[in-house]
Amino acid sequence: SAPLPGKSCGLDSQLMCNQTQKDDNDMPSEEDFSSFVPVIASVLNHITTRNQEITCTSEKLKVFHSLKVPPIGTSDYLNRIVKYAYCSGECFIFALIYLDRLITANKNCHITPYNVHRLLITSVLLAAKARDDTYYSNAYYSAIGGISNAEINKLEGTFLVLVDFNLFVSPETYDQYKTYLMQHSSSTRDAPAMGPPSKAPQACPSSSTGATAMDEDDNAQTGVGAMNTS
Repeated sequence: SAPLPGKSCGLDSQLMCNQTQKDDNDMPSEEDFSSFVPVIASVLNHITTRNQEITCTSEKLKVFHSLKVPPIGTSDYLNRIVKYAYCSGECFIFALIYLDRLITANKNCHITPYNVHRLLITSVLLAAKARDDTYYSNAYYSAIGGISNAEINKLEGTFLVLVDFNLFVSPETYDQYKTYLMQHSSSTRDAPAMGPPSKAPQACPSSSTGATAMDEDDNAQTGVGAMNTS
């Protein structure tokens, strides 16, 4: 059975607790968020395509690194998280902010096809803990991500260190990223449409054993975003 959601305002983020009490009209609708997801996928696809020749970045990101590029594409992987995580739509904007914060704060840290999956599942996990009143356990997220519970615990701790435990997102920063996504949501026609993943989440060994996350999914498709994020 799935673990019960935790109850917490989450990880040194008082603003997020306040945001959950705001009127629903202050936040985009779920329909708005569904249009953001292909844009986020497009951004990540563009970055990983640009960095696809980088097989190893900073030692700081070593724990996120797979020995091989996982066969499930970034878009399908994100869709899987959207389908199974049951977190609020705002979490995906928070996750993008955290990823941007990580690579900006750490020299020679790059998002590549080898590490994007683990970085993405970890950023959404932290976003749910920071943003939502209720969220599922690390064990549940590890099943979604196709990695072990022990590994996602390690990834979470490493990610927090790399962003200096800073999960606070100001309203101004949130609005800046939201506006960017809204402006580009109509220009990502080539982004994969939302849909269920080809298989249910399955855990697999960590990269330290030679296996990669999501190597059970042979039918994944990889899209390439057209947005210029350089």
